[in-house]
Amino acid sequence: VYEDPWLAGGHNGLSNAEDPTKPEDPYPRVKLLRDTMRAEGISDDVPIIMAGGVWYLRDWDNWIDNPELGQIAFQFGTRPLLTQESPIPQVWKDHLTKIPEGGVLLHKFSPTGFYSSAVINPFLCELQARSDRQIPYSTEQAGDHTALLDVGVRGKKFWVTPHDLQRAREWDARGFTIALRTPDNTLVFVTPEEGAVIRKDQTDCMGCLSHCGFSSWKDHDNFTTGRLADPRSFCIQKGLQNIAHGESIDENLMFAGHVAYEFGRDPFYSNGFVPTVKQLVDRILTGD
Repeated sequence: VYEDPWLAGGHNGLSNAEDPTKPEDPYPRVKLLRDTMRAEGISDDVPIIMAGGVWYLRDWDNWIDNPELGQIAFQFGTRPLLTQESPIPQVWKDHLTKIPEGGVLLHKFSPTGFYSSAVINPFLCELQARSDRQIPYSTEQAGDHTALLDVGVRGKKFWVTPHDLQRAREWDARGFTIALRTPDNTLVFVTPEEGAVIRKDQTDCMGCLSHCGFSSWKDHDNFTTGRLADPRSFCIQKGLQNIAHGESIDENLMFAGHVAYEFGRDPFYSNGFVPTVKQLVDRILTGD
């Protein structure tokens, strides 16, 4: 399976060598994959499955029966969300047809450490804003860190730049009165309510990931990840389970691929039509 790291929904394989802001054409990447497979003696009869960014098969005419690529198959991950058999909650299905172009965010807030794509909602916007309210610090006066932070830290001594001190005071005046440390020697400013939720979610950690960026606890070996829990992230088990069980789509993680905006433009879904899986497959096979 070749999963386009810029267009697929959910967690994906974007590497540190790739720029999340500069998507690449999948064709030469898949061709290189086929060339590598051939060099290793793998038959062209073994298909490469193209995933991510797939909506209309007619958009992939130059891939099908292409001798450069060999056997090609296509994986649909987002379109089957809006089917009668889909198990996602109705509120999620209803929202799919309202997603605008550009309404899915490729981000790195996931505690897995992987990039992930999800529908932009207040939950993701708050994570973005939280990281924006961030300043580096030192535990002693050094270099440019000449100002003693006097907000958000309850008497603890953190040294920051004079410019960042002013920013922190502005955030404090707007109600972001709690400064939380990150593993990268920075502080993020949150409201007391947000801080309480973050601490509770970290305390309630069930160890669903062997090394979770949001929690410093794990359920084996020495029971610690060895890193400070990161308040810029979130409890992914809570976010995914809550939305799967019908709770707020504004406050939880809603996975979708970047072509989800097609739900609102594809005439197949006009007048609120929701197909069965069979109807969807029949439609896809027409090229649409």
